[in-house]
Amino acid sequence: MKKKHQPEQEGAPKAPAVTPLATTRDIFVFGRLENEVALPTIKRILKLNERDPKKPINLYINSSGGNGYNADGIIAVMHAISAPVNTICLGHALSGACEILASGTGVRSAYEFATLMFHQTLWEAEGDITNLEIQAVQGRRFREAQIELLHRSSGQSKERIRKDIERDFYLSTSEALEYGLIDEIITHTATRHLTGASAARNGKKKQVTKSSK
Repeated sequence: MKKKHQPEQEGAPKAPAVTPLATTRDIFVFGRLENEVALPTIKRILKLNERDPKKPINLYINSSGGNGYNADGIIAVMHAISAPVNTICLGHALSGACEILASGTGVRSAYEFATLMFHQTLWEAEGDITNLEIQAVQGRRFREAQIELLHRSSGQSKERIRKDIERDFYLSTSEALEYGLIDEIITHTATRHLTGASAARNGKKKQVTKSSK
């Protein structure tokens, strides 16, 4: 039994979650949420929490999703540890990656030109009629778990999420902020076009837009 996912491009390299330095509290989730990405992410979260259970961990996301069980595994670990996990969307957070972003236990943020999307899981079913019935039940159970997770993360009603999840539900960062999937937007500042005092003043401006909720 497995969930359907988009095939990898032929010859495309796997993109593991990596950190630039062993001493940082940053984790990068780039690529689809297959084992090569999910397992290093989970190990790194646990190791950083063991090192300092109070200092925040920054989880940077740029992923189109993938294996839904792996997404749930990352979410489970974030909620099982003491250290808060800030989730930051850079380019896109789609499907399970969007659920990870929304489930962050610290500050949830996104770069203002990023794209978010969630939808119900695409489910593969095969075998005889009895097995198809069993897999259909499991597929419905998994969808209900998705709805419950998004309900708790966003504060939206289950009725609204049940409707929105039926198809690919894309959101801009401002829409995601309003929906409750993130807490703030990291804005783009064009300081390279400013000089002198104007640039200095611009550098002092707040670079985040926070939820009013």
